Amino acid sequence: MSTIRNIALIHGWGSDSCCWEPLLDAMGTVAQAVHRIDLPGFGECASQPWPQTEQLLAELETQLPEDCLLLGWSLGGMLAVQLAARSRKVRALVTIAANACFSERDQWPGMPPAVFDNFCVSQQQQPEKNWQRFCGLQARGDREMRSLLKTLKSWQPAEFPTSWNRSLTCLGEIDNRHLLPALKIPALHIFGEQDALVPAVAAQQLHELKCPVTIMQGAGHCPHLSRPADVAALVKGILEDGESVPLDKSAVARAFGRAAQSYDAAAHLQRAVCRELLGRVDGHCNPKRILDLGSGTGYGSALLRKRFPDAEIIALDLAPGMLAFARENRPQADNYIAADAEQLPLRDGCIDLVFSSFALQWCYNLPQLFAEVRRVLSAGAQVLISTLVPGTLQELEESWSAVDGNVHVNRFLPASDWQQACADHQLGGLLQTEQRVLHFDAVTTLMRELKSIGAHNVNRAAGKGLLSRARLRQLTEAYENKRTGAGLPATYQVLYLNLNPSDNGASAHPVFTGTHAATGSDPV
Repeated sequence: MSTIRNIALIHGWGSDSCCWEPLLDAMGTVAQAVHRIDLPGFGECASQPWPQTEQLLAELETQLPEDCLLLGWSLGGMLAVQLAARSRKVRALVTIAANACFSERDQWPGMPPAVFDNFCVSQQQQPEKNWQRFCGLQARGDREMRSLLKTLKSWQPAEFPTSWNRSLTCLGEIDNRHLLPALKIPALHIFGEQDALVPAVAAQQLHELKCPVTIMQGAGHCPHLSRPADVAALVKGILEDGESVPLDKSAVARAFGRAAQSYDAAAHLQRAVCRELLGRVDGHCNPKRILDLGSGTGYGSALLRKRFPDAEIIALDLAPGMLAFARENRPQADNYIAADAEQLPLRDGCIDLVFSSFALQWCYNLPQLFAEVRRVLSAGAQVLISTLVPGTLQELEESWSAVDGNVHVNRFLPASDWQQACADHQLGGLLQTEQRVLHFDAVTTLMRELKSIGAHNVNRAAGKGLLSRARLRQLTEAYENKRTGAGLPATYQVLYLNLNPSDNGASAHPVFTGTHAATGSDPV
């Protein structure tokens, strides 16, 4: 995918492009250019008639810049989905308070048809009064309702053109239910928990269709106005590296730093996988310099020291807190470096063995990651990686989906992405998958363990706030349906990569895929 250079924005019904000011201020300079589009009949285009939908989409597409993130609110969001499905100009998509279909139909949640019909009639007969009512509906439920309502009412137009009536017809006709799950670009759909126009349960429906959604607590129909900084952070996540990066790495570093003291006591699976990975070292390997990439508390460094007592070991981790713990409790490495695996502060060709166990699942730009790994490798070096792929914690993810539409389990890239990145950077060898299943007495035990190792939910799209008793009860009930005789299962899909540099790429080496099942709460 080419780099996202521009942002295009489409406002909602009853508004115009001025609605984006708070969000753009919060975002700062994040793109080469920002293109704010006024729909026909609104803002700078107030005198233009509203065309038929196909003509409208064609006209809007001509206004889109190349290589853009398209951001749409409400009606603008629904139009943005249509454009994203047809235009190669759109490289990423964010919608705000945009339902798949505005009116309730075929058991899809939305505004009741009779209510929507009444709204359309009122707009024709008493447009000013109806618009005032609409402002109230947009602000309803938002924690900033008073100030938000004042802002919305300040945008009242001098007159209400008949094009507004036609645009309501368009709003009622658009149906994106078949388009949304078929989109092949990075996307995020933002909903307000208290939205009086687009029910938050629609987010749950989209989540079930595997669409990326987030529900903003305490927000109504206009989170970009009442919570611009929070929405800006989500949009920046989509913009970063031209991909849908679901988390902020600084949040990952903080989470693991806080978990440094409790990590070892809970990391049974991590230690077992680390030992398994070390067992895959080439018997003839005699490295002079080893990079323990994502070294954590130093468990891997200690194993590497026993295996290679004369080697220089560099412990590199994103979390300074982890490095500080390792330096004090397992001082086996020669050097400790706080850095991102995607930006290695090492010179070219200096590493003979890259060893990384359960660390790189936090990297989402695999081309950049493997470009850096390949760059630092010496001739004849070996790369050993263990990471996680989809299917990991699937029981927890499925159980949460019965509670809400938020993201509760970190996203894992498929094995095919890892294989392609290896091939693109002339790294060939073996890729193997292994399934390990742990069992817990209760879902709260699993969640405590995840927090103890720093691997709890740090997604930008995660629902914030404390877990209420009611939601915990719902989660527990859903997870209990999965209980076996051994307890509540938690599946981990582990991917092992055993790689070597190749002038001909990965295709020059055999690539095998195998499986191995291991169960138990402590897979030693």
